[in-house]
Amino acid sequence: MSARHKQFTDPDKTWKRAFVGTVADIAAAAQWLDTIAAGQKLPEQLVFSLQLCLEELMSNIVRHGRVTGRQSSNDLLPDVKPPLNVEITVTVENQSVRMTVEDDGRPFDVMSAPARPIDKPLDQVEPGGLGIQLIRSFANRLEYEKAGLGNRVTVELSR
Repeated sequence: MSARHKQFTDPDKTWKRAFVGTVADIAAAAQWLDTIAAGQKLPEQLVFSLQLCLEELMSNIVRHGRVTGRQSSNDLLPDVKPPLNVEITVTVENQSVRMTVEDDGRPFDVMSAPARPIDKPLDQVEPGGLGIQLIRSFANRLEYEKAGLGNRVTVELSR
């Protein structure tokens, strides 16, 4: 296992793994979550909800988490920045599953993101901005704080 994919487990049914903010690691994180869910025999609907929340959060990190702009106007090389660091912790408890996603990207408080109205047929709704609403609809609890790597979002779903 590479250094970027460190994994920690403990007997309290908590798993933690480090990823990078890339499209490839969105898929790797989803597969890792599936492995945990299968081992814990989580219900299919709960796994679907967890996967949706994880993929939306990581997708937002990949697409929006980096600070843009060049270091210097004299710089002739493209603005290439390393991927963001992402740590995911999953805790399976008797009545719930808690997933925490931390990243070192630009601060973004999911709790203060405005809800986008969906008052039109789906084919007329502009894409983007609906992922946070989906997460809110699946989560029993959603929290944001500036901590750890920078941003920490905790999603809790009932079993």
